[in-house]
Amino acid sequence: MNRTGELFINDMDAFKAWGVCLSDSSLCNLVEPEPLKDAVSNKSTTENGKQVRRELQPKVDERDITLFVQLYATSRDEMFSKLIAFKKELKKRRINIRTKFEEGVVYRCDYKSCKQFKSYFKGFATFSLTLNEPNPANRGTEDTDNYEDSDL
Repeated sequence: MNRTGELFINDMDAFKAWGVCLSDSSLCNLVEPEPLKDAVSNKSTTENGKQVRRELQPKVDERDITLFVQLYATSRDEMFSKLIAFKKELKKRRINIRTKFEEGVVYRCDYKSCKQFKSYFKGFATFSLTLNEPNPANRGTEDTDNYEDSDL
């Protein structure tokens, strides 16, 4: 199996660097439409229903994404070597994800956790990554969020 050129993490080809690729269901999780923030509303006991502000440009909300990842290796030793290198990349926290399927789209996510690690069996290991995309509106090739220089 060769998935070179399909998935890029922090501008590195994930399959070349770590033997990592996404399952088809994870690709769907990644590209699904982002959620919208709740509309401004007022629910008064003196009126029927509620008042909802109509917004011409609703704002997107953050989202959590679970990606099922497969790590391919030819031996247990290679699997552990690739896994250690991949964990080192995850510990950087910010994970920029690109795929060959959406040109010009960069998902800027923060790594939260890894769960459901299934051990190396028949050439691959499977696990799930939980990521948070803090601003789904920031998916262009230029990173428009600069929180490092602000007083959060």
